[in-house]
Amino acid sequence: MNRWLATLGMLLVGGCSWVNAPERNLVPPDGGVKSGIELFCDDGLDDDGDLAFDCDDTDCSQEPACCELRRTTLSEDWAAADLSDGWIFAPTAGGPWSPLRPSFDGTTFVGSFLPGDSPRALLSKDCVSLALGGWVESSLRTTDSTGCGPSDLCDRYAGVVLSVARDSAPGSKLQDELAVTLHAGGLVLVTQADVEVARVSVGVGENVDVAIELRPTLDQLNLPILNANVTVAGNLILEDFTVAMIGDLVVSGDCAEIPGLHVAAQGLGDGVYVGPVATSKQDCANPSQFDEQSATLSGASLEFTPSWVEAYVGSPALASSRNSVSDVQWDLIVEGSNHGPELEPTTHIGYALGHARVATDEGGDWRLDTWESSESPKVGDDPPSCLDGSCDGNRSVREPHLLAELNDEQELRDLVLSFARELVTSPSERDIFGIQIVRPVGGPTTSIALPGTPTLSPDEIPECVSLRDPALIPVDPEAQAGYWLLFTCVQGAGTATEIHAVRISRALEVIREGNGPMRRIVLVASELGPFAAAGIRSPEPLISFEEDGLRLRIWFLAQSTPGDWAVALAEARTHDTSILELELPEPVPFPVNPILSAASTLVRSGCLDEECNITGIAVTPRADDPNRLRFLLARRLNLPGGGRTDQLIPLEQTWSKP
Repeated sequence: MNRWLATLGMLLVGGCSWVNAPERNLVPPDGGVKSGIELFCDDGLDDDGDLAFDCDDTDCSQEPACCELRRTTLSEDWAAADLSDGWIFAPTAGGPWSPLRPSFDGTTFVGSFLPGDSPRALLSKDCVSLALGGWVESSLRTTDSTGCGPSDLCDRYAGVVLSVARDSAPGSKLQDELAVTLHAGGLVLVTQADVEVARVSVGVGENVDVAIELRPTLDQLNLPILNANVTVAGNLILEDFTVAMIGDLVVSGDCAEIPGLHVAAQGLGDGVYVGPVATSKQDCANPSQFDEQSATLSGASLEFTPSWVEAYVGSPALASSRNSVSDVQWDLIVEGSNHGPELEPTTHIGYALGHARVATDEGGDWRLDTWESSESPKVGDDPPSCLDGSCDGNRSVREPHLLAELNDEQELRDLVLSFARELVTSPSERDIFGIQIVRPVGGPTTSIALPGTPTLSPDEIPECVSLRDPALIPVDPEAQAGYWLLFTCVQGAGTATEIHAVRISRALEVIREGNGPMRRIVLVASELGPFAAAGIRSPEPLISFEEDGLRLRIWFLAQSTPGDWAVALAEARTHDTSILELELPEPVPFPVNPILSAASTLVRSGCLDEECNITGIAVTPRADDPNRLRFLLARRLNLPGGGRTDQLIPLEQTWSKP
């Protein structure tokens, strides 16, 4: 079914498509008040009426488009005895060359790129992370303008280059995503792929300061790009110029976590020089930065009975609240099985859900032990799976999600549990799921009887063969008007490529619209970019209601190639919170996706084999600090000599919000 037809009703009410800029409801409902927030930091409007616009408003100080906090990533003053420790002398296939390092006005420069028959460069061995924003600064100098006019190209030049390349061919310049080059007569050119995009003339015999500021943004198709401002000798000569698609940046080595580029000092001939080079990346809180916590969990440390978790534990659901003595209470629900998911392509594997709870001191991390747990499944069979056909009636309950409803003191009013339940109309059917939503959940030892019918069945959504990975968000701060239920729509035998949402009432009943559920399509893999080319699943939403708007983040799993799952993020904001009963604001992908991959340090840490796969993610605000988010990353490890094990790794980050 065409997505645009399916969402036509939403578009007419006031939503938007991915092809157009999102409708942001830019004017707050109260007309803008000083107690509000600058919800959008790039719209040219004073959203909160405090006379400060966009990045000039302190509300935006942590946004990637506005952040001015810097962390130095490269600082080269050219004084080292051996530059080859940090730099590649390119072209590596060319003849040897030895740059001069004279001092001008007390500053060491590198230059005299001789012999002058080929461009030569000092190319940084390390990549510089720039995708979330960064700065590159240097000085250029020419000492001899003989034969070169002040506004003419010259056969002697020196400059700073940003490149994805790690070498150049003899006789050729480095591949330049962006280069700022001073010619001997005083002409400064800014180029991309050696094509001029800006120019200015400067004096000979003086230091010419160069600054490149890089900011992530989205183009008109919501694809992430890296834009640059270039300042030469104090004058802005290039503004908001697209350097590269963020997906095309370097993603290896030092840029494995946050993509970036190599920086180089490049030149040709004598009498032209490049001064000290410094690079830095923005150091504001962002969704790609995680703090690893202690107390990695497993089925054994949670004291679940091996009979239902001995082969697999994953797909965590997490909630945080305060208990009656103001300690921080953590509720964790996981799926488990006595047979591994690797067997699913050839046989039916059953799953059950278990519940564990622990209380910790305010600000503290949870412990490895002292969890109160449901030894047997909270819902589902024990064992949930058998391969000899003796338990054909056993059907999976999988992929839990917890929504904690809290009072003003952050104490728990209610836990709402949603999960996928396998449906069957004949013994031969398998892996067809509907969605169940229940309350109250109770404590870990409180079992839940499976209702006779699911809350939402795939029969109600014809294009979805199966409904997986449910997750709830409230439509108002108290959830009095109910919820949006997000889920993965499986459209046949292939990988899921869409995440949908259906409106649910406070009484946990499906709200109807016409002949079916009130439904919206939230994310479509083909519209997200290469990181999601092979499919998406498992939405993990979190909503924050501000004074004059709301902010919705949706973490989800995405794969660029089959089996290579990573964590990605999309975000929506709106001033008009009243629309949430009828519509979901358009989620826009974070500029740097995925934010966590199987190659990331946090995923690889402690991994005992080449393969360490992400199987799930959960997220919740900390009840003792709502500005901090606690994540629980599920990973499956191959063990040396065979076998597999599962771990749940706690991570944290600051939830930067204006």
